[in-house]
Amino acid sequence: MSVILRILLIIASICLMCWILHKIKKLKVKMESAIYWIIFCFCLLMLAVFPQISFSLANIFGVMSPSNLVFLIIIFALLIKIFTLSTAVSQLEEKIVVLAAEVAVRSQAQQKQIDTLKCNEEQRKTNK
Repeated sequence: MSVILRILLIIASICLMCWILHKIKKLKVKMESAIYWIIFCFCLLMLAVFPQISFSLANIFGVMSPSNLVFLIIIFALLIKIFTLSTAVSQLEEKIVVLAAEVAVRSQAQQKQIDTLKCNEEQRKTNK
C-alpha cells in the first residue's frame, strides 16, 4: 500500500471522526449511525497505520494488492450501510401510507360531524 494512500486514509478517517463527533454534540445523528461510522473510521485508521493488516488480509483473500483490499472493504461497508438505510426508508414509506390513510379517514369523519352540526342548526332555525 502506497504512502499516499495511507496518508489519505488517515486524514479521511480523522476528518470523518471529527465530523461525526461534531454531529453527536449537536444531537443531529442517531447513536446507532454514529457507532457505525466511528467503527468504520477506526477500521480505516487501523488499515492505514498498520499496513501489515491489509497485506495479510490481501494474501488470505487472494487479492492482488492491499490497496484493492482497502477499497473492497470500504465498498462493502458502504453497501451494508446503504442496505440498512434502504430498509429503514421502506419501513418509513409504509408508515407514511398508513398515516395518510388514517388522516384521510379522520378528516372524512370530521367533515361528517361538521355537516351534521350544520344540518341540526338549520333545522333549529326552521323550527323557530
